[in-house]
Amino acid sequence: MPVTAEAAARAALADVKVGDWVWHLHHGVLCELLTEPAANRIDYIVSSKPKKGQATRLRLIRAIRGELPEALVKAGAAYVKAQDAYAKAQDAYDKAWAAYDKAWVAYVKARAAYVKARAAYDKAREAYDKAWAATGKAQDAAQPALTALHAIECPKCPWDGRTIFPKENR
Repeated sequence: MPVTAEAAARAALADVKVGDWVWHLHHGVLCELLTEPAANRIDYIVSSKPKKGQATRLRLIRAIRGELPEALVKAGAAYVKAQDAYAKAQDAYDKAWAAYDKAWVAYVKARAAYVKARAAYDKAREAYDKAWAATGKAQDAAQPALTALHAIECPKCPWDGRTIFPKENR
């Protein structure tokens, strides 16, 4: 039974890992650093590239076995390290964004509750102020009757119209 181009490519790249250099990963690039599992690229070629070119693509993707220039190897290693840091930062960013989104939803709900409560508070405060003012007017109007009633109910009271301690406040 003949081996398919896909099976041959999978076998040839079985020991290749992210960060290794490979030939012809993409049709327009001679060699590249592998930035994700080789199986992902093979899957993509098989599922999304034209059938006509699949066998050639799969046949030519191979690990570079020879010695690469040191500067290229160092640059590739730095790139892989930077890519890892970027991925971690992206994860942290995504988590922070999700928390922010959740907090924003809570804020919007809290703000709506606040606006509603504030409207009720303002309405109640207005009624309170009107009632307080009315009580003051009623008390002023009732002062003669209150003074007469006070004289009957508190006959020995030192109240002078301002305080129960009239001598101390002078």
